[in-house]
Amino acid sequence: MTIASKDEEFITLIQEDPTPGRQLLTEKERKRNIVFFTVAAFFTSSANSIHFIFYSLYFMDTPGASEKLYGIVATIGSIIAIIGLIAADYFNGLLGYKRVMIIAYLLIGTSFSFFIFNPSRIAWIIIAILILNFAFSLNESPSNILLTESAGEENKGKVSSLTYFFGRFGDVAVSTLVFVLLIILQIEYGNEQRSHYYIFSVIVFVLAAIAIFMIITDSSRKKVRTDRANVIHEKVALYREKREKGNRSEFIQGFIDTFKDKWVLRVAASFVLDAFLWSIALGVHWPGLQSEAIFGEYRITDQDISLYSLITNVAVLVSMFIGRLVDKIGAKALLFISEVCGLIWCTLVVIFTYFPVYEWIMYLSRVFLGFSIALWIPATISLFTNVSPERKSKVYNSIAIFRSIGWLPGGFIAGFIFDAFPNNPRMGFLVPLFILIAGMALILPVFYTMPNRPSDMKNNNNNVKKNNI
Repeated sequence: MTIASKDEEFITLIQEDPTPGRQLLTEKERKRNIVFFTVAAFFTSSANSIHFIFYSLYFMDTPGASEKLYGIVATIGSIIAIIGLIAADYFNGLLGYKRVMIIAYLLIGTSFSFFIFNPSRIAWIIIAILILNFAFSLNESPSNILLTESAGEENKGKVSSLTYFFGRFGDVAVSTLVFVLLIILQIEYGNEQRSHYYIFSVIVFVLAAIAIFMIITDSSRKKVRTDRANVIHEKVALYREKREKGNRSEFIQGFIDTFKDKWVLRVAASFVLDAFLWSIALGVHWPGLQSEAIFGEYRITDQDISLYSLITNVAVLVSMFIGRLVDKIGAKALLFISEVCGLIWCTLVVIFTYFPVYEWIMYLSRVFLGFSIALWIPATISLFTNVSPERKSKVYNSIAIFRSIGWLPGGFIAGFIFDAFPNNPRMGFLVPLFILIAGMALILPVFYTMPNRPSDMKNNNNNVKKNNI
């Protein structure tokens, strides 16, 4: 009997600090959830793609913006993302995965609505970005846990790749539309024209929130079978008793206890290092490419970003089938290959900086970036959920929090590096990229030796009582 079929036959009780009990999903509910995630991925990804295409240009065209401020906002956004991850773990237990997703989707729609009104002050854009960072991180663990539980342990990598594949179709659709309007029809955009696209993004996330309420079956809130009710009543009673004693301290202690697992600690430390190096390289990447002082007539425009996004998304679609292998070869292999592709991307961007006349270099770099993304997403989702069902929320958010900590200083550091070379702005743009290239000497061996599961760790003395995780 496979793991997936076994899931249909028994009830798993989760920890006291989140929901009192959980019955795993039936096959019909699994399929319905997966269909929703797949269809929704197309529309929500297309809505997000609008933001990612226009954001840096929108930001830089707003009065009061600068490359340094762009990096500082990225750092503050990382802090807000950590708060969102902590809140996600708390509300996953208090409200359930489904309700947390609804709240996150409505917050994303709220954030995008700020851009519709084309604010003349940069402060409004910063507020919108902070809300967006919080909402994205709030949504990350409940959506991925619900998806992987709907797929089952043996197919979670395959299903997450499939869902992300359809999401990239949405990205390609938007990138193609913008490409046609900007390059073929030669339409010029300012913030007023960009703001019109955000209307679509707001509508998508509001409708998606309604669809979640109507369609999704939440494994963390599902009623248990009558013949097991006495077991659940005992868990509920214990839950309430713990709560009366003060579950806030136990909630924080749960994160501390999670890192007594050596596997969790090692994975978290690896992603801190990775995020730190990448955050520096990406801190002022888009504003730097838009700098006339560095690239002159070759600086990027809306048209270029739409074309780069299209190339990246097509590369993701082409290479996504490799991500499906995560269930067979393990997450660490895909993470390693993903980082190699990222190294090639970074190297090509450096070369392009010296030879901007050869645009094909940038196009090729986006292909390798697409390969890196296609492998990274299913690998991280699979890796972060490679624990027992009762530990997924706490472990996922604990690792994600450390990953976000790694992103914290990157934008701030990159912004100051950029300004540190007033007489040589090209070097201010290149130094962050050189830091990532040098850091790959550490990152690549780390992921090559990454244990896929806690059981793969030698002498992994897990001193954590699972009921407290």
